[in-house]
Amino acid sequence: MENKKITLLFPGQGSQYVGMGKEFHAKYKIVRDIYDQADNVLGYKLSEQCFKKPGFGKKIMHRTVLDKTIFTQPAVLTTSYACYKVLEQRCKELNIDLNVSLLAGHSLGEYTALLVSGVMDFESCLKLVAKRAFYMTEVGRDYPDAGLMAIVDKKRNLNYKRICNLCKDFELYITLNNTKKQIVVGGAKRKLAELSKQLKQEGKLATILKVEGPFHTPIMRPAAEKLKKELEKNRLSIGSKPVIANVSNDAIVDPNHIKQELYEQIFMIVNWRGSVEKMIGNGEGLFIEVGPKKVLSNMIKDIDPSIPCLNVEDMESLEKTVNELKQQTKDLSEDNSQDEP
Repeated sequence: MENKKITLLFPGQGSQYVGMGKEFHAKYKIVRDIYDQADNVLGYKLSEQCFKKPGFGKKIMHRTVLDKTIFTQPAVLTTSYACYKVLEQRCKELNIDLNVSLLAGHSLGEYTALLVSGVMDFESCLKLVAKRAFYMTEVGRDYPDAGLMAIVDKKRNLNYKRICNLCKDFELYITLNNTKKQIVVGGAKRKLAELSKQLKQEGKLATILKVEGPFHTPIMRPAAEKLKKELEKNRLSIGSKPVIANVSNDAIVDPNHIKQELYEQIFMIVNWRGSVEKMIGNGEGLFIEVGPKKVLSNMIKDIDPSIPCLNVEDMESLEKTVNELKQQTKDLSEDNSQDEP
C-alpha cells in the first residue's frame, strides 16, 4: 500500500475573517514570530487587523479594514503561511511524513504555495504581495464602474463555452473558472447588470461581488505591468515542489516561468477548475487546505465529491488533520509489515 499523494491548497482573497490565526498565535511561538516579522515589513500591526474587530462597532468605509484589498492580501498570505508552519511543526512532533507532491493556491494563494515551495523567502513574498494589492487597488480606483459578478448553477452544470459566448456578447470577461457550478465574470457594471437579467431568466444565480476592482480582467493590465517590474528585481529560486499554475495549469518550478505566471494571473483567467482536474488526474489522493476558511475544500467537492479534503485553520482542524495523517501512516506501516515474508 502506497501513501496517498498529498496536495496542499492555499486560499485567496475572500477567505479572510476577523480572528483568523488567533488560536495559533496564542499557542505557537513560530506563529508569533511570523506575525511580528509581517508587522515589521508592512509598517503596521497586521496581527491587530486579523484579530480585532473594527473600533467600537463603527463601520469603516462600510467594511472592516481587513476586507480592504491592501490589507486582505498580506493578511491572508501571512495567516496561511503561519498555518502551514504549525502543520509542519505538528507533523515533525508526531513523526508524520507530510508526503506533499504538489502545491496550489487560488489567485493570491499562489504566492503562499510558492513561498512554501521555497521559491522566495517570507519577507520578499510579503513585500511583493503588498505591492500587488496596492497596484490592483490603484487600477480599481481608476475604473469605479467596473466589477465582478459570480454566476452560480446549483445543478452543477455550468457550460463554460456558453458563458464565454455570453461574455463576448456583453463585452465582459471570464475571470475565475472555479467549479462546475460557479464561474466569475468581470467588466463594466452596467453590462454585468444586463447579463444578470438574462442569466436569471435561465434559472442561474448572478451576484455582484464586493470587490475593489475588476480583478483578473484585461482592465488590470496596468497593475500587472507595475508588478512585472517588481518581479524583475526579485531573485527567485527553483521550487522544491511543483506549483500548479492558475493560468496555464502547468506544474511550475522554474523562476522565469513563475514570474510570467504571477504577471499574467492579475489580468488573465484563473482556471481553478482546470488546476484541480489536472491534480486529480495526476493521482493526488488527498487535499489539505491550509489557511482561513474552507472555500477551496468546498470547491473541490463541487468538482469531484469523491476526493477527500482536510483543512488547517485553527486548533480543532489542525488536530483532526494530523490525526488523519497519523492514521494513514499507521495503516501504511501495518500493511507493509504484513507484506514482509
